Amino acid sequence: MHFLYFLSCRQSMASQNRVFLLLLVFTASSIHIILGLPLNQQNEFPFTCSTESKPCNSILYQHNDLTENNISLLYKVDISQVQTIRQGGSQYHLVTVQCSCQNVNGTTAYFYDTIYSVKKHDTFLNVSDQFYSGQAWAVGDEGTNFKADTTATMHLLCGCSETDSQVMVTYTVELHDTLSDIANRLSAEVSEIETVNSALIQKPGTGFIEVGWVLYVPMYKNGAPSLKSKKGKDHKWLIIFGVLLSVIALLLCVSVILMFMKRKRSKEHDRENPKAVSKIMTFNKTASAHTRYLSKENMEEITGFDTERPLIYDFNEIAEATNNFDDSRKIGEGGYGSVYFGILGDKEVAIKKMRSNKSKEFLAELKVLCKIHHINVVVLLGFASGDDHLYLVYEFISNGSLSEHLHDPLLKGHQPLSWTARAQIALDAAKGIEYIHDHTKERYVHRDIKTSNILLDDRLRAKVADFGLAKLVGRTNDDDFIATRLVGTPGYLPPESVKELHVTTKTDVFAFGVVLAELITGKRALTRDNREPNKMKSLITVITKVFEEEEEDREGALVCIRDGSLRDNYPIDDLYKMAEVSYWCLSEDPNNRPEIREVVESLARIVMSSVEWEASLGGSSQVFSGVFDGR
Repeated sequence: MHFLYFLSCRQSMASQNRVFLLLLVFTASSIHIILGLPLNQQNEFPFTCSTESKPCNSILYQHNDLTENNISLLYKVDISQVQTIRQGGSQYHLVTVQCSCQNVNGTTAYFYDTIYSVKKHDTFLNVSDQFYSGQAWAVGDEGTNFKADTTATMHLLCGCSETDSQVMVTYTVELHDTLSDIANRLSAEVSEIETVNSALIQKPGTGFIEVGWVLYVPMYKNGAPSLKSKKGKDHKWLIIFGVLLSVIALLLCVSVILMFMKRKRSKEHDRENPKAVSKIMTFNKTASAHTRYLSKENMEEITGFDTERPLIYDFNEIAEATNNFDDSRKIGEGGYGSVYFGILGDKEVAIKKMRSNKSKEFLAELKVLCKIHHINVVVLLGFASGDDHLYLVYEFISNGSLSEHLHDPLLKGHQPLSWTARAQIALDAAKGIEYIHDHTKERYVHRDIKTSNILLDDRLRAKVADFGLAKLVGRTNDDDFIATRLVGTPGYLPPESVKELHVTTKTDVFAFGVVLAELITGKRALTRDNREPNKMKSLITVITKVFEEEEEDREGALVCIRDGSLRDNYPIDDLYKMAEVSYWCLSEDPNNRPEIREVVESLARIVMSSVEWEASLGGSSQVFSGVFDGR
């Protein structure tokens, strides 16, 4: 089947080559059928792993004639994760995905899962070849489960490199490919490709590969090392020199941070905890460095950074970027302080100005965002101190918060969001939360998920922000901790946090259920009760009422509470499914709530269905623009 695909999409081949290859495929396929061998198992093998293997970023080579948008939808990735490469008149794509170790029907290996909506006449092999470059792993039940009008999980082969300098690329061999061509194209080395793929390439050095083989290519992130650098002692000393440079750079960074974090006690800010962070002194304009005063415990934490260090900005730069924190530059305000729009160099930034007694939140956000890099998490650029304040510098997200787009958007200069935009925003935010729960070296709980902490860029794609309350938790079944005080936002807090101060990843899941309810209804998490003005009404009760009371027409009840700005421009099935996910997340018992990865899977199906619904409307501007013109 892999050969047949190449025959159909390579029009430049000579007719005699086509006949030859067709006969070759027929002969090979006949042998497989006679011997009872599964066809795909001869062309590919899974990259094995263990339960201790950690997820990684991997790349899938895409040679099908698809657009970036099509690939984004098929692979369930952001379009920014699809890189287009053009060489010699041909075009292919590299798709960056999150690769993880899974047990798929008894096979423990690295896979990336995506959801495919099965159409009439689809077969597993055809879909794998035509849309996923033949890289889907056959589980064995495709004949019964691959039915029209259903969704199927496509387990795409991927792998993780053992070295940080390389990323594993899943590559499907094409006509006229040679190992040296593949190595040159993907900045790899032939010998390493042969080693990794010894299950297929059983005679290293011959260069023999077959069309349709799925290979794992260890691609160097900064280009393959030169031949000279691999010879004898030169190579050894280059490695040693590189390691020494890295160590020196690391020590310099730690020394600088330690210098900024000198401890100083101050009675004025020690009321809450005598060992807590003391006052940050005014920035010394004549000095070349900042001065910070932190407790011993926090100073030890800050030196524990094990990833990229943020930039340390001069206070004068920050002040100039915000026009001395002019009120006209203020774009947000909260319990932590204020956020200002600024321009540093030629880059638009958002600068959070925090009071010095908020250094615990400052440190929490600094620690977490230094270790997190994800398309759906806001990027921290750096920090500064001065004038009795702490400053965090982020990328500027142009469209503000989700809250602004849901609650009286016209008054805030926004048009109401379309249904499909809401579904995509929900999926983006869930992916950001999933990343800090499941795909980082250490697991974090955000503890303050809400619509005002979900930011939207110029394409209405969502990023999770404000990690000031984030907390590290374990990865065991008892991955909870007891908070010393209640934190978070009323209306988003689960019962166990309010009553017992318990915090787990299910805390974030509960809060996200409220976010979904806001996307559906357009209402705030807490609103004043019209019948009892002195009391607040929770949006949680609005959603649970639809599912817990004996409603004969739940869809009708849901339509009554949906955001009026949607008018009739939404698919009722998908609206209902999102409400079900919200209700699931809002379960009182945390054990009955889903993991966030389950929420991501459900929302991915809703987004795909919503996109198909959009397409069926023939391009209504109100639907495809992502927003509506007025209410």
